[in-house]
Amino acid sequence: MIYIQAQKDIMLNKALNSIKGKGFSLRKVFPLIIAFLLILSLYFIPVYVVTARDYENNKMLKMWLPRDEYFEVFYTHSVELSEVREIYQIDTKGENIILKETLFSSYGAGLPATTKYDFEKTDDGFRIYNINEEFKEVVYRTGAVRANHKLFINNEEYEFLDFSKPMQAIKFSVEKISFIRYLTGRVG
Repeated sequence: MIYIQAQKDIMLNKALNSIKGKGFSLRKVFPLIIAFLLILSLYFIPVYVVTARDYENNKMLKMWLPRDEYFEVFYTHSVELSEVREIYQIDTKGENIILKETLFSSYGAGLPATTKYDFEKTDDGFRIYNINEEFKEVVYRTGAVRANHKLFINNEEYEFLDFSKPMQAIKFSVEKISFIRYLTGRVG
């Protein structure tokens, strides 16, 4: 019995030595296994991104990985020619966009005169707040002449015309994707 065990040990050592002689080493393979597992895990780490898509064909125009939970849209009102600012919150639990408040500097055609939400007059104009309306998506049409739509996210400003065409309808939404899809820019 001892003889048989010794023979098995000798055969196992020969097999391992022949593998080692061909360049196999657990020390060489272990880092590759760890790297593979790390890359694989990136498929399972979810991130929430704000996306801008063409409303007509759903083609991805741009996406942002938000650093905080708010973003803003600015534009010049077509009739009053004054700036309107809308502040949104990103709801990652339900993948919604929540309109929190709207600021504008003048009353007039197309701007609210009354509202069911909290309202105040400020030094800069008017503020409607505590709106808390949830949307799966928010659609804007890129201004062609004077609207000058801008998105403010992650302390940076992006003109709509940098990622869309004049008069193009843009759908903003919050999407949950894998971290690897974000890194590769592939969002379905």
